[in-house]
Amino acid sequence: MMHLANASTIIVAFDGIIADTLPPRAMALAEAIAHEWAPLGIEVPTADLLPLLPGRTFLECVTVAVHQLPALQHAQLRNDMTAHELVAMRAQREWANAASHGVPLGDGVIHHVRMLLARGVRLVVRSDSQRREVEPLLRLAGLEDSMLFLRCSDDLPRTAGFTSLQASYAAIDARLDRLRIPWAQRNAVEVPGGAAARLLLDAAGPRYVLQDDLLAKSL
Repeated sequence: MMHLANASTIIVAFDGIIADTLPPRAMALAEAIAHEWAPLGIEVPTADLLPLLPGRTFLECVTVAVHQLPALQHAQLRNDMTAHELVAMRAQREWANAASHGVPLGDGVIHHVRMLLARGVRLVVRSDSQRREVEPLLRLAGLEDSMLFLRCSDDLPRTAGFTSLQASYAAIDARLDRLRIPWAQRNAVEVPGGAAARLLLDAAGPRYVLQDDLLAKSL
């Protein structure tokens, strides 16, 4: 495994690494589920939703949740994509409102990223949130003008057969290819155990998830 300090480019997850967005996103989703499915008396603890969020949009998280969480084992919910969409849209509104009031930033992580940037390491930020929520927080973190580029969940249209995470990394890879950055000089830092970390660990090719690196230890 390449040490992060030796990588020329790092892809860092915004949600859960740079900013502590996962708890408010989980709360927004829990509130949306309780509101939209109130006639069924459904409530899901925020703690049950937290592990499902890293590497997923709200809609993808709802789809996974109705298949995995006991509280959502209702036949009428499993294939009702309209209901999934309504929950996801309400969660998005709740999360956008929460983000506008501020989200805690990972100060230790940001400090370490700045040290790497000072050494010439290039930064790509990947987010499961939408650009309008991410950019103001990156501005507060002082990273807005230091990135090579930012890739958010709403930057690419939905593609049948691909998750938003797969589409995001495909777009990142394509852009780094155009910049002629070799695979051996690319590293990624994602939330340990999340969908993105699993994707990179399972992928063929020299990708890295540095769960034990100093950057991850700064959480």
